[in-house]
Amino acid sequence: MVVDPTESALGIALRPVLYIGDHRAVAYEVLSRPVDVELDPEDLFERVLSLAPAMRPAVSVVPVGHNFSPEHAGRLGVLAREAGVDPAEVVWLIPAPGLSLLEGNRMTVAERLVEEGFRLAFESVSLASVGRPEVAQLKPFLVFVDRHIVRRVEGDGAARAAISGLLAFFSRLGGRVAAQGVDEEGVARTLTELGLQLGSGWFLSPPVVLDAAVAVPGDEVVSRAWFRQQVVQPLEQPRTEVPALAFAELPAGMGGVVDDRGFASVLAETSRRFQAERETTRILEIVGEMLPQVVPFDRLAVFEADWESYRMIPRTVVGDGLEGLMDLDDSLDSGITGWAFLRGEPYNCPDTYAHSEAAHVPGSDPGRIDESLVVVPLIAGDHRLGVLDVWRDGTHAFSATDVERCQLFGYLAAAAWRNAQLYSELEHRAITDNLTGLLNMRWWDELARREAAQAVRAGTPIALLLVDLDHFKRVNDTLGHAVGDVVLRNTARALSHSVRTGDAAVRYGGDEFLLVLRDGDERAAIRVAESIREALGDLPSPSDELGPVTASIGVALFPGHGETLEEVVQAADRAMYEAKSLGRDRLRVYAGH
Repeated sequence: MVVDPTESALGIALRPVLYIGDHRAVAYEVLSRPVDVELDPEDLFERVLSLAPAMRPAVSVVPVGHNFSPEHAGRLGVLAREAGVDPAEVVWLIPAPGLSLLEGNRMTVAERLVEEGFRLAFESVSLASVGRPEVAQLKPFLVFVDRHIVRRVEGDGAARAAISGLLAFFSRLGGRVAAQGVDEEGVARTLTELGLQLGSGWFLSPPVVLDAAVAVPGDEVVSRAWFRQQVVQPLEQPRTEVPALAFAELPAGMGGVVDDRGFASVLAETSRRFQAERETTRILEIVGEMLPQVVPFDRLAVFEADWESYRMIPRTVVGDGLEGLMDLDDSLDSGITGWAFLRGEPYNCPDTYAHSEAAHVPGSDPGRIDESLVVVPLIAGDHRLGVLDVWRDGTHAFSATDVERCQLFGYLAAAAWRNAQLYSELEHRAITDNLTGLLNMRWWDELARREAAQAVRAGTPIALLLVDLDHFKRVNDTLGHAVGDVVLRNTARALSHSVRTGDAAVRYGGDEFLLVLRDGDERAAIRVAESIREALGDLPSPSDELGPVTASIGVALFPGHGETLEEVVQAADRAMYEAKSLGRDRLRVYAGH
C-alpha cells in the first residue's frame, strides 16, 4: 500500500515537541480532530503515514486508543513497511500511566508494537510510575511528565525534585523526557534550568492542521510547505561513549594572590588563547593551565553536563587525589557539584565534609577531609555546559576575591566552549547531506586528496564503491518525490550499517552513493558490496509494481586503478555501468580497460 501524499483532509492535528531553548522540532504529537472523536487505529495510522515524509526527520507520536488491540500492532507494522516508513520513525504513546499503566491489554499491545520495530512513549509520568517493573522492561524512547507537575514547577520544590528524579531515572534507561503543557515563559525557563530540554504547549507552538475544516480554536492552519520551514533535529538515543579524561600535574611554583593589574594580564592572555582554539578539550585544559596563576589551588576538575544521559562527565583534572573520577557515574544533580550546577550560581563551600549534599569520590579517603570547594557553573546564554570545581586544602580557604576570579575564568571558558560547539555544528552541517544524513560532495571535494596522500604515506589501499540505484527515476515519476526521498533515506541507512566505523558514506549525486573503505582491498570491497545488496533487498518496496530496491555497484581500488581518487571514481563508474548493462542488481570490479 502507498498512501496518497496529496490528501489534505486528514482529520488530525500535530502539536510540535521542541527543544525549549531554541525551538528545534524533534517530534509531532498526533491529536484527533474533532477533539472528542477516536479514529480507528488503522485509519489514524494511514493519515499519519501520509504526513511522514513531510515530518522527517522528526518522529510522529501517535496515541494508543482504547480500541487498540494486539492484532492492530501487527497490521500497522505491515502498513508502515508498505508505505516505505521505518517503524522506528513512529512512537506510540501509552496514555495515562497512573495505576492503569500497561495493565492487561495495554501491556500486550506495547510488547507487540516493540516487536514490530515501533518505539514507545509514556504520558503523564510521575515518580510513582517509575517503580513499576513494566516501565524499565519496555525502555520507553520518550516520556511526558505529568502536566500537574509541569504546572507547579515554578514555585513548588517537590515538583522540581520530581522532574530531576525522572530525568535521572529515564536517562539510565536510554529514554528522553519531555513536558506537556508548557504554556508560560516562566515554566519554560524553570524547566530548562532543571535540565528538561524538550516540551510542547502553547508557549512553544500551537497545534497545526492542514485542513481548515477540521481546525478548532487555537489551531494554526498550515500547508505542507510549512514543515520544510521548520528547524528539525533528529531525536537520537543518549550517547554511550565517554569523552577522554585529561589529567595534568599541578603546576609547579604557583604564585600567591596577584594584584588587579596582574590578574587583568592573565585574563587577557587566557582570552587570547581561548579565541585561538576550536577544540573543547584544549579549551578546558587551558583553564587548568592559566587559573593557577591567579588562584592557587590543590585540585581542579572540569565536568561536562551530558543532558542526554543526565550525567556529569569529568573532562579535565589537575592535581592528585581525583583519579577516582574516572569511575564516577553521577547524575547531574548529584553531590555539591550537581546541587550548585542546578542553582546556576557560583558557590563557595567552606567545608565539603559538612555540606549536606557531599558525595564520596571513588578511591579517595572516606574519612574526614578538611577542604574547601568553589563550584562555578559554566553557562553560555541558555546553554548549561558544565562545571568548574576548584579545591583547596583546609576549611574556609577561599576568599571572595578567589571566587570572583574563578567566576570570571568560568565566564570566559563557557563562552569559548559554546563557540567551539557552534563551530563544530556548522562544520558538520557544511559536509552533511540534508536529506540522507550522509557526507556530501563538499566533504569529498575537500578531503579526497588528503585521503589519497595519507594512503600513499601509510602504504595502504583505499577501495571505492559507486552505488547507483536501479530504475530510481521510475519511483519519482510514478509515486512522486516524497516516496523517492523515503527510498533514498532508507538506502542511506542501509549503506551506513554496511560499512565499518572509520569508513565514509557519501551521497555522490541524486541516487548515486560513494563508499570510501580505508585500508580496503578488493576482497573487503566485494564483501561490503554483497552486504549492501542484501541490505537493500530487506528494505520495504515502494510499490508492488516496481519491486524491491536494488542497485548496481562498481568497485575500484586506489592506487591500483588510478593515480588520484578522482581517476579511481571514474574507474568505479565504468564498472558500475558494466553492472547495469549485464542486467542490474549486481556488482562489478573494474577490469582495467
